[in-house]
Amino acid sequence: MKKTALLTMILAALMLGGCSGRLSDEYITIDKYEGIEVEKAEVTDTTDEEIDKVVARMMEGYTAQHDLPEDTKITDAIVKETLSDTAETVEQYRLELKKQIDAAKEKAARTKVETKVWEKVIDNSEVKKYPADRLKEVEENLKSQYEDYAKEAGTEYDAYMEALGMTNKDIEKAAKASVKQELAAEVLANKYGLKPNEEDFQTALEAYADEYKFANVDLLLEAVPEEEMRLLVTQDNVKSWLADRCRLTEPSKKTEKE
Repeated sequence: MKKTALLTMILAALMLGGCSGRLSDEYITIDKYEGIEVEKAEVTDTTDEEIDKVVARMMEGYTAQHDLPEDTKITDAIVKETLSDTAETVEQYRLELKKQIDAAKEKAARTKVETKVWEKVIDNSEVKKYPADRLKEVEENLKSQYEDYAKEAGTEYDAYMEALGMTNKDIEKAAKASVKQELAAEVLANKYGLKPNEEDFQTALEAYADEYKFANVDLLLEAVPEEEMRLLVTQDNVKSWLADRCRLTEPSKKTEKE
């Protein structure tokens, strides 16, 4: 009886282990998604030179706006009155910029890891079948984008595509790649509850609107349909979840030289 109970526990553990490494639904199978090995993304220390460059760019805008000589030096008064809502001195402003640059570097490094993990998960995935309606919709959206690009360039669609060296088969391939990512994100999001609730979705929309310089969320949703944004936010959540469970390795010497 004890042996039977022990065997049952072992089998259960093996089954759980299999579930964590392989996931499948009617559309896609992911062979491995947890414990993916990726190289660490280096985060360099912020230097005075980097801060100097940001200060110079900010002063370019300030001098142009106030019709001042280009070599106007930054002062405490300029910082307090125009450049910052919190800093009152040049030194405080530089410290503020350093924190911003540090945060941007950390975010870029995290994004790099998430991207690497996601690429490997997609490589580990195999599509059983594509949802026909969605695949057609994505193909049409891509074609519509290139038609818009052709109009902006003042040329016909066929001529524009020929100039790019692209064919309809390339669009079909791109559509399949896009839908494959949607399918992979969907199965993982359903399994681990990674779809955003309304509060999280609105927060994500505000962040996207700010990052891409939309005045508000409504203008963002005019440019990108809400359903497409939900897919995007879900993919973001999945990538972050996967990155939290990856295995970070030290960069190879080849990568460090590059």
